[in-house]
Amino acid sequence: MTSQPDHHGARPADDADVTILGTTPTATLLALALARGGLTVQLLGEDQLPRVTGGEATLPCTSFLYELIATRYRLPEAALLADAGRVRAEVSHHSGVHRTWGFAHHEPGREHRAAHSLQFNVPSEHGESHFHRPDLDAWLLARAAQRGVRTQQRTRVDKAVADDHGVRLTLDSGRELRTRMVVDTQGPGSAVARALGAERTTLRTTRTHGFHAVGVRPYELIAPPRPGSHPWSQGVLTHLFDGGWLQIGHFRNGDGTPPPTAPAVVTLSLDASRHPAPPGESTEDLWQEVLRHTAPHPSLAAQLARARPMASWSDPAPHWRATRTAGERMLLLDRAALGGDPLLGRDLYASAQLVLVAAGDILAAARDDDFSPGRFRYLERLQHGMADRHDALVGAALAAGGSFELWSALARVWLLGTMFDALSLKRSAKELARGASEKALAGLRADPSRGVCHRTVPEYDDLLDSTLALCRRVAAGDTAPREAADRIMRRLRHDRIVPPIYGFGDPDDLEYVLSLRGRLRTLRWIRGEAQPSVQRLVRSYGLRGGGRDLGDDD
Repeated sequence: MTSQPDHHGARPADDADVTILGTTPTATLLALALARGGLTVQLLGEDQLPRVTGGEATLPCTSFLYELIATRYRLPEAALLADAGRVRAEVSHHSGVHRTWGFAHHEPGREHRAAHSLQFNVPSEHGESHFHRPDLDAWLLARAAQRGVRTQQRTRVDKAVADDHGVRLTLDSGRELRTRMVVDTQGPGSAVARALGAERTTLRTTRTHGFHAVGVRPYELIAPPRPGSHPWSQGVLTHLFDGGWLQIGHFRNGDGTPPPTAPAVVTLSLDASRHPAPPGESTEDLWQEVLRHTAPHPSLAAQLARARPMASWSDPAPHWRATRTAGERMLLLDRAALGGDPLLGRDLYASAQLVLVAAGDILAAARDDDFSPGRFRYLERLQHGMADRHDALVGAALAAGGSFELWSALARVWLLGTMFDALSLKRSAKELARGASEKALAGLRADPSRGVCHRTVPEYDDLLDSTLALCRRVAAGDTAPREAADRIMRRLRHDRIVPPIYGFGDPDDLEYVLSLRGRLRTLRWIRGEAQPSVQRLVRSYGLRGGGRDLGDDD
């Protein structure tokens, strides 16, 4: 019996305003936003949902991006993604919560040491999620079909040719479709990438293996969490060791320690220059490599002692970017334009920014009937900036992996950045909600070379750049890890952009918990010592996150 492509939604037609290749959250959210804007949209996916892929964690900055997408494009589906409770109730009971981001540093032969661990508890107005991607992807695709987006799975585009009137897509079945514009989100080497002449440029060389596994012991059963923190299993736990890291995120963890039957995502990232790939690509082969790298670390080995993989995915070179992403009526977006290690919640944060920007640019292009490359040059520069920024961060993480002191300093700088990101996006969300659209949108089209679409604190960019430069010196052997860590911590102690809400510059403060005392200290600080660029952001947020406690926004 011959298998035929699956068609859902409205009856497929040969013509569409926009055709999107892929069925990831980037593709489906973009399709929903464009459909809400009045365009005829079709989605073509090469694979069949549900797909096996990693569960991904949101941060407050990611959820504020979903709120912005929801408000700007009248898209309640995006608003739902910003609410962990609704995700678990309406999208997937497998999805988990993300209440803490933990880091445990390991040395061969030594048990877990509390003094070599960090826990950043995630303050959130929304409650953050650890998405069960198979369920999320299927739910978003169904919502797209319900909103009139034409969807086809198991459909590959073999050829894309643009002319003055549109793009002709030739499918693997031989059928041809016409579209005013095509957006590819699927991956490198596609027909659209070939038509653009886009080449894949490899950046830093790491290797990643990901798994859905059962039997992963919650780490709090092996090592207690920090005294005021959530259990390790209620967030993403990153185990660090010289040459790589292992990230573990549990599903079904919203009501406490997850049951033994609850699956978890396990992702191993290795420095490929030190750990070349062994032979074998089966799930069992890849899992054996995980066990080889965790065996020297007793506490980490204990967490996986009873674990069994159910499915796997692998990427021998996840860090890359396309040399070109925009052409006449063609656009490469997200995983068709760049790739990166899933370290520190990169994937969803980048995806949400790209949906926010791309939907606005495409709707404007359709309105003007102008799909020339220049309309999408900002997106091209933004994606190049994203790839470069994350590549530098992963390089710094590799340099810091052998030293807890340096990793602790690097992680604090990252945490501070996520706070500023959330504050900035919160401010834009408030401006957009109260009708100040021009002001809000101006703040969402920042310098793309920084790798983020929204405005940031300029002084933070300098702090981040100096931190990454110090880590590069450590990697080159020009600076000792302890010296680099001390220099970063001194800046965190004395820089006027660093709020006293947490002991950023105190190496003995290993736990971030948002407390009333910390909020009151921050209130006094912003009225006196804080840099003006930070004062406006913190005032707009408020003691309770509503922007009513620390003074007027304006």
